[in-house]
Amino acid sequence: MLEPQTIVLAVLIGSFLLFVTDAVRYELTALGVVVVLVLSGCLTVEEGFQGFSSNAVVLIASMYIFGHAFTKSGLAEGLGRRMIGRSKPQPDPSQGGTLTGRVHEAGLVLRMTVASGVLSSVLSNTGVVATLIPVASSISRKMRIPLSKLLLPLAFGSLVGGLVTVIATSTNIAINDLLREIEGSGGPFGLFEFSQLGLVLLLVTTLYFAGPGRWLLPTSSVEETLSERYQVPKFVTEVLVEPTSELINRNVADIDMFQRFNVAVLGIVRAGGERPVLAPGPYNRVRAQDTLILQGAPDDVLRLSEVLPIRRRESVEAGDTRLYSDDVRLVEAVIPAGSEYIGQSLASSEFRTRTGLNVLAMSRHGELQLKRLQEVTLDIGDTLLVQGHLPDISRARRQRQLLVLDEVQAPIASRRSWIVLATLATVLLGAAFTDQPLAILGMAGALVLVLTKVVLPDEVPKIIDLKVIALVGGMLALGTAFQRVGLDKSFVHSISSTVNDGFSHRGALALLLVVTMILTQVLNNVSTAVIMTGIAVELAQTLGVSPRPLLMAVVTGSSLAFLSPVAHQANAMVMGPGGYRYKDFLIVGLPLAILTGVTSVLLIPVWWPF
Repeated sequence: MLEPQTIVLAVLIGSFLLFVTDAVRYELTALGVVVVLVLSGCLTVEEGFQGFSSNAVVLIASMYIFGHAFTKSGLAEGLGRRMIGRSKPQPDPSQGGTLTGRVHEAGLVLRMTVASGVLSSVLSNTGVVATLIPVASSISRKMRIPLSKLLLPLAFGSLVGGLVTVIATSTNIAINDLLREIEGSGGPFGLFEFSQLGLVLLLVTTLYFAGPGRWLLPTSSVEETLSERYQVPKFVTEVLVEPTSELINRNVADIDMFQRFNVAVLGIVRAGGERPVLAPGPYNRVRAQDTLILQGAPDDVLRLSEVLPIRRRESVEAGDTRLYSDDVRLVEAVIPAGSEYIGQSLASSEFRTRTGLNVLAMSRHGELQLKRLQEVTLDIGDTLLVQGHLPDISRARRQRQLLVLDEVQAPIASRRSWIVLATLATVLLGAAFTDQPLAILGMAGALVLVLTKVVLPDEVPKIIDLKVIALVGGMLALGTAFQRVGLDKSFVHSISSTVNDGFSHRGALALLLVVTMILTQVLNNVSTAVIMTGIAVELAQTLGVSPRPLLMAVVTGSSLAFLSPVAHQANAMVMGPGGYRYKDFLIVGLPLAILTGVTSVLLIPVWWPF
């Protein structure tokens, strides 16, 4: 029989490898952790499932409901727009408008950072980013400022804003719940206990983007059309319907060969100068001498042409003007965190049937996906070039399974907005001035939102991200096993021997923060935070100091996910729309990580003495 320490260490390493390689979905990895720990006897059944019924899970679920209420009522977008400010078209450089344009850009970058940080202090940072990406895209288009200048400040501001309150992120909530169980931790943090540090770090981030950070941001082209950016001719082909073709007089929906060969019909250009039919519906008929605008891999179109008598046109004109009209648009759309399309392909999700939209091209991590689009498994941050009728695009925007980066109208806050604000304020005041657990207050607030029909009961199962719930529950179980078998003591023994060889207490804090921050760049931040929390408490006991400053190092380090697009969902969501590369996160994020890290090491011992 293997020793319990060996089993838990193997589970820890195995789960970390799966997280890093993304070989298995992270929620499945978390559930597998629980199963292995219980079957191996490292945890009892009750201990294994305790995390799924913890205060953390209840509070996270409640905050998802609050976040949805803020979005649905128009509050989040309205507050974001108000904080960012009204946009005015940037002056023409030929008329002496260059300096004004620069001033506009600098002010907009700062307001974007502050808006995302403030909203993320009480709402999910991924929800805030999802809400503000379309707003930033609209303002970018109006002011002729590259979107790449706005989205990294948006993402990084949201990450730092998560340090302002305990309820801001699932990581904070998971750490706080773990502290209830760890003896000698000093108990959970208060709702606003580390707000002063979070606000200072948000100020540092804002000042960074006011100076060197803004100059390090990449500059994407604002003149490039969507067709040019996504290299539409690689994916779109024009073919002529021969007089002998069996397609003649058939409805588009009846032609199963298009689906069989993974080819979509984007438009029908009629012979004789008739008005083209773009994004044709299922009942549009094909005629002789029609020119069909087809989207698909060149090999698929070639195989289709071998079966059907269609001829590829030599003069391909498939640019923007051939793909949109008064009622048909070409727009970009991003797959946000929590979207039902994550983990599915366009074909398996029946994307075209459900949305009425055609996907012309796809970009992932700044790289165009050149293989068959219908078969690519979608992930957070994937950016799609979409063609569709205005009503279908508007419906997709309302459903929020896609973030449509088109012109967005200013939201009209509903009459229930005051209910949302009053309920959240009551929960926050109750947490600040009573001894009631945050989880109970959060659940009570969520119940009020449902009873007042701000959030409909049928919406609740769709709102709560069960993947995050599974991750938190599984990682809390791993944290419990980690401490139960004494692995935290073993880790701390190695660390303390290093610390005692010349490190001060502040040096130990810095070491803990740096290790946590580095692990956060490659692992899920919840997993990193849970494991490092136990190590921080044990290290404090070994050094004979208060655990609070070391715990704050873990809280802070797990939020400084600036160095990689995969370090946090907020980063992944802005990568495609901003046209960023991996190196951009390192170039912009490393100086900010150093600044915020040094600031934290200097201030944490002041507010939480050893």
